[in-house]
Amino acid sequence: MDLTAILFNSLWAAIFSAGMAIVFSTSSWALVPSFCCGFIARLVRDLLMGWGASQNLATFVAAALVVFIVVSLVRRPGVSPIVMLAGIIPLGAAGALFRAIVGFLEVSSLKGEGLSSPIALISNLSVLFTTTTAIAVGAWIGYLLGQSVRRHQLV
Repeated sequence: MDLTAILFNSLWAAIFSAGMAIVFSTSSWALVPSFCCGFIARLVRDLLMGWGASQNLATFVAAALVVFIVVSLVRRPGVSPIVMLAGIIPLGAAGALFRAIVGFLEVSSLKGEGLSSPIALISNLSVLFTTTTAIAVGAWIGYLLGQSVRRHQLV
């Protein structure tokens, strides 16, 4: 596990998250939380994968943690969904998505025996599906945990 590479990739994910927050037309005060969420999400995912966790488990935990942090700590209503979304986008399976698109284009031109083994396409679609599911379930669990913490703070 190369900690320098993990920190460098986390920094790029944070910059990407802040950029996505700008694309989503968020308030200027939400850029720092979006940056931090992107950094935390990628850092947690890469550290867990470095310690031997599967990519799906690490993505699930990272998404849950980011959404939990945003829901329980960000107090301004209406902006937290943008911060959450910008923070978990770097966890997505963009590489698998683009490889699947290329695979679909290649499958359409296959003839004969080549039609029997579109293994790479199935593999990329599987990675895309499982990663997206891990993000969605992790975000849902993080949201539920954050809401319960927020309710206890109000009492």
